[in-house]
Amino acid sequence: MEAYAGFRVGVFAGGRQMKFEFSPYVAIQVGDHAKAVDFYKRVLGMDFVEERGNDAYLDKDGINFVFENNPEGIGSVFFEFKTDNLAEAKQALLAENCTITQEYNEHSIMFSDPFGMNFHVWEEGAFPDNP
Repeated sequence: MEAYAGFRVGVFAGGRQMKFEFSPYVAIQVGDHAKAVDFYKRVLGMDFVEERGNDAYLDKDGINFVFENNPEGIGSVFFEFKTDNLAEAKQALLAENCTITQEYNEHSIMFSDPFGMNFHVWEEGAFPDNP
């Protein structure tokens, strides 16, 4: 598909192609992000970037780690993809037996794959703070 030249695309049932670009964010759910930030900076050498609300952003070798203060989800880790059309991505992923675990808004959905791994998909351009 010419529109996706230079990108590795997902291929779904019926040969449908869709761009899923890895977003360089890994989210980690913690009960106390201040303690988590201290640990990951001090012990693993991550660099503090910023805090936004209840989230703390750290960097290690070009990968962004987001420590989300979420006591109910402690220990949960997920990665992200951005796509150019979330509505189409949603339908394609549901057709491939993924389930929606949380729909934040029309630009941001959390899925669980058929193997139980959670991942976040968001629409490119919807969040100007994210690359």
